[in-house]
Amino acid sequence: MAYKSDSLNRRSLGPAIASAVVGIAMGVVAVLGIAAFSDQDAVPHGNAVTAEDAMLGGPEYGTRQ
Repeated sequence: MAYKSDSLNRRSLGPAIASAVVGIAMGVVAVLGIAAFSDQDAVPHGNAVTAEDAMLGGPEYGTRQ
């Protein structure tokens, strides 16, 4: 803990570092929490395309000759 007799820079350095550490920690927790609840890592169901149909050479790209 800084004393009132310390310089302004020394008195503000500790709280600034603490705020940065807490902010980074909360950011990491928020990103991991959102990633845990999203289904972006799952294979889509319903209109999923097979590996053969996903290759280039379909009618929208032309033929592979």
